[in-house]
Amino acid sequence: MTLVNRWYQILQLLVTHKEMSLTELQKQLAMSPQTVRKSIETLNEELLDIAMIVQKNNEFHIEIQHYDQFDVIMAGSLKKQSDFNSSSKRVAFIIQRLIEADDFVLMDDLSEELGVSRGTVVKDIRSMKRRIESFAVTVNGTPNRGMQIVGDEFELRLLHIYYVQEYFAETFLTEETKKLLQEMTQTSGMIKSHGQLLQKVVSIVLQRVLSGNLLATLPESYTNDVQHHERIEQLIYHLEVTYNVTLSQLEQAFIAFPFNMSATDLREKNVANEEQLKNYFCLMLQKIHQVLVVDIEEDRLFYEMKEHLMYMINRLVFRVELQDLFYGEIEKQYPFAYELAKVGLQALGESLHREVPAVECSYLTFYFELALRRQPNDKNKKEIAVVCSSGKGTALIIRRQLERVLGPEVRITHFSEEMYEKSDLNQYFAIFTTIPLKNVDVHTPVIQLTNLFNDTWLRKEWQRAEKVRAASIQQLHLRFQLLSMNHSYETNLSKMIDPLKKDELVDEAFSQRIFEREAQHSTVFESGIAFPHTINQASSQIILSVGVFPETFETTSGNVDIVLLLGIPEQLTMSKERELLQLYDQLFAVAGDATLRQELCQQRDLPSLQNWMRRKGIIA
Repeated sequence: MTLVNRWYQILQLLVTHKEMSLTELQKQLAMSPQTVRKSIETLNEELLDIAMIVQKNNEFHIEIQHYDQFDVIMAGSLKKQSDFNSSSKRVAFIIQRLIEADDFVLMDDLSEELGVSRGTVVKDIRSMKRRIESFAVTVNGTPNRGMQIVGDEFELRLLHIYYVQEYFAETFLTEETKKLLQEMTQTSGMIKSHGQLLQKVVSIVLQRVLSGNLLATLPESYTNDVQHHERIEQLIYHLEVTYNVTLSQLEQAFIAFPFNMSATDLREKNVANEEQLKNYFCLMLQKIHQVLVVDIEEDRLFYEMKEHLMYMINRLVFRVELQDLFYGEIEKQYPFAYELAKVGLQALGESLHREVPAVECSYLTFYFELALRRQPNDKNKKEIAVVCSSGKGTALIIRRQLERVLGPEVRITHFSEEMYEKSDLNQYFAIFTTIPLKNVDVHTPVIQLTNLFNDTWLRKEWQRAEKVRAASIQQLHLRFQLLSMNHSYETNLSKMIDPLKKDELVDEAFSQRIFEREAQHSTVFESGIAFPHTINQASSQIILSVGVFPETFETTSGNVDIVLLLGIPEQLTMSKERELLQLYDQLFAVAGDATLRQELCQQRDLPSLQNWMRRKGIIA
């Protein structure tokens, strides 16, 4: 990583996070503490009288003196000020020369123009090829003739926008045009980074059209919902008159793409191709259902997600990356919902021929998390039981007080002293009672109502109940299997299922369903975790068998260290469904944490596994 790119990573981190410790910076930047400190020192020299990175109580933060000048820096001015001593700037120059050239470009000419040796140019070309390999372009070399870049005009323009223009000052556009674009950015509700992108887009479109390089097509998945807005029409008119150029509908649509990356005031309602969006949504859900057993209210999820989905597809098509406000925190907070987003976006990325940035997974996770926690008819509310021996009047008072203090997240069912013994109170999230109770599981939170009108006490007891429910999973039958390096993955999986069949914990067709699912889509995840799972008709409990390989085991679908075999009850009660989602979160939290995976790999029998899972709060 060149120094100037490192500077921008540091700035982005400190602008996004008000404060960051040296350890946090080191982790995010993947650098030594000494390199981080040295980079901050040199960056402060560049920021002189504009801003300064300050360390206080082991926390770094940025203090800005001149915001306008700082915005110019964040727009890339430090990259523009760099010279050809920077390898990144040399690579940008080489890409620019190749795109603009009508013929082959000689390596000796590049060496002379850059003022560096031929060997340095060779290294820069290798670096360039690595950077642009995700674009649908190729760099061809011919002895004694040089190199040329070949690709679709759409891809060449994006390559120029993201790898060239940020390193060179904008000299093509007139000041009048720049002012018009700035005004449109400010009045349209565009985010600042998309406004900066707009100027780059307008510049490259005009230059390419004037040089005779025209767009032949645009991706069908692109949705342009600002095309008929009068402000866009005014912009196109200004460009055609000022630069004496005719812009086709394709060129106009390309110019408009920065307005279509997120919601703006120029958006035309109901322009989106809902049928196309639904097809992409179904593609994502189909992949999710192939990999994971999950019940989601899909129609409502699509309704809530479709606008975000439209902008996200546009961003993927045009390779626009959102600012990452999360830096891995969303994956830790909502591991199962994050996995759903990741699996779904993998299918979307394959369809669009794009690699999906992790930040898109983070944003989409919120939609899946809401869908998981919300079930039809308000099933997302925590069900609580109130047992009261004093009649309906007292029960109503208790109910109103609980609703007032605990809020809308709870749904209350009242039981008399006679009725509660005939009911299974263990299915409720918590029980509030005025009398001692029997036949209640030790893991079901019971709150004795002694201070009903003490709000502080009531909230504290509720928090205790939530901690009890979050701390462990009770309705789980756990098994362990040490797997063999000498057998196939399928054979090991069969050896995990056989004892479950023998003990009648899974039904006869369980194995068939597992292997049918594996045949349709492997459940081996990139973290070294295999997660075969299916519906189980033989038990009302959640069945989890953990298999551990002594060493990393290679399969055709990827390396496996741990197999998590899950049997899901065919009929899920409210409490089991809640615990299943909790178990999903726990398992994917393990999958996403290298330390936890390593600890799990070290388990060698069921007692040690149970002790480990208790220490981690996974089981009671």
